[in-house]
Amino acid sequence: MQSASKYYIVELHLVVNDQQNRFLDKAFDFGRMIYNATLGTALGQLQQMRESKEWAKIKAMPKGDDRNKAMAAIYNDYHLSDYHLRTIANNHRKASGRNDIGSHEAQHIAKNVWKALERYIFKGGGRPKFKSALRGINSIEGGDIHDIKFKPELNSISWRKQLIKVLIPDTAYMREALASDKKVKFCRIVKRKYKGKLVWNVQVCVAGDPPVRKIYADCSKVMGIDPGPSEIAYFSEQRADKCPVAPNVDMKYKEIRVLYRAIERSRRATNPNNYNPDGTCKGGKLTWVISNRCKKLLAKLAEYFRCLAETRKRDHGQLINELLQIAGTIKVEDNNYRAFQRCFGRSSTRSGMGSFFDHLNARAEHVGCQVKELDAFKLKMSQYDPATNKYTKKPLGLRWHRWGESDVLVQRDLMSAFLACYATDNGHDRELLLKKWPKAYALLNAKGFCRIKPLDKAKDSKPTLASASANKDYK
Repeated sequence: MQSASKYYIVELHLVVNDQQNRFLDKAFDFGRMIYNATLGTALGQLQQMRESKEWAKIKAMPKGDDRNKAMAAIYNDYHLSDYHLRTIANNHRKASGRNDIGSHEAQHIAKNVWKALERYIFKGGGRPKFKSALRGINSIEGGDIHDIKFKPELNSISWRKQLIKVLIPDTAYMREALASDKKVKFCRIVKRKYKGKLVWNVQVCVAGDPPVRKIYADCSKVMGIDPGPSEIAYFSEQRADKCPVAPNVDMKYKEIRVLYRAIERSRRATNPNNYNPDGTCKGGKLTWVISNRCKKLLAKLAEYFRCLAETRKRDHGQLINELLQIAGTIKVEDNNYRAFQRCFGRSSTRSGMGSFFDHLNARAEHVGCQVKELDAFKLKMSQYDPATNKYTKKPLGLRWHRWGESDVLVQRDLMSAFLACYATDNGHDRELLLKKWPKAYALLNAKGFCRIKPLDKAKDSKPTLASASANKDYK
């Protein structure tokens, strides 16, 4: 399998004829069978282990090193590890008598099985599901360059005696990324669907760092971020702003709702015996017939969601590159983005705030920058006022923060981003905040995030829901 050294991915389109399309489809279907067989064996071993007396004794042990060692031993005895699953997958491949994929490809499939099983056993994830023929697997990966071979001189890849043409764009970035002095570590064939049609791509994994297209800031430059359901507010000494993380995502709620209704009508018309007289679906295992019309509707629905996901990913990448060019160290509250989904469902679905910060963390690590998570419960940035050194609870609707007892109002999210920018491991550094405030005020005021409103002690002494509704948000 691949080493843990650095590599980057270049994805290219494959041009396949009918014979190669059948070959790839057959190989991926066989890979799905190996996945299901390996997962079935692993789940059976897991069930036997949990029903054993040894497992009951280990579970009753007090937490500590002895219990951890005993658990590791019993998992090893029941062949529940990445290494054992690779052997199991290869044994299933050999027992089938088929030669559609090789041993290294089967080991890659077993690695994916172990990831799903590990998430289920140790991280509280859901029980892994078998792959249906309709769903299938989406990628097959070689162990090294000798399995799926990339041949740039022929503009093709070679796999299982099949020579498949690759489209390589003639751009400066692509010429540098696939230069002759670059070493290809391994290749991965990926199955995708565009507009309901099957498309094959190859991901060429090249050792080293990718060509530089952006110049990122040094880690000495710091930025604070305050995330919301669909927007982030960021502050650094050079720049401050509030912007949506996915401005170009159009959820097409009406079109998707119409499609769902059409799919359900088709499903009910084709499978009348699967529904009760009152219109509810029957329980238990049911056999569903999917009409050609329903398949077209499902493909159209999948295309909607694919376009949404691609647009969201592109917007995230553009904003992340912009942020990392401003500051190399980014400080952000440690938020529960599942709570965002529960409280702000539509906004979170459109923006994908959790995936945005996953992408930010991965990108920062890759380019040598860093993202520091702050303790939101300890810092209470929406409540803290450096001018008075006090914490005051504010309702969510109150979008402007008053600086001490002055006439200055600061946009609440930008104020939190300002506090995050200068937060320390020991909490807020009041002296530093007061020292940095004059310059920060000039920056925020120039962007329209500060305004003057005379203090009315009778009304402004305690923030209430009434005052929050009267205080309109900045747009």
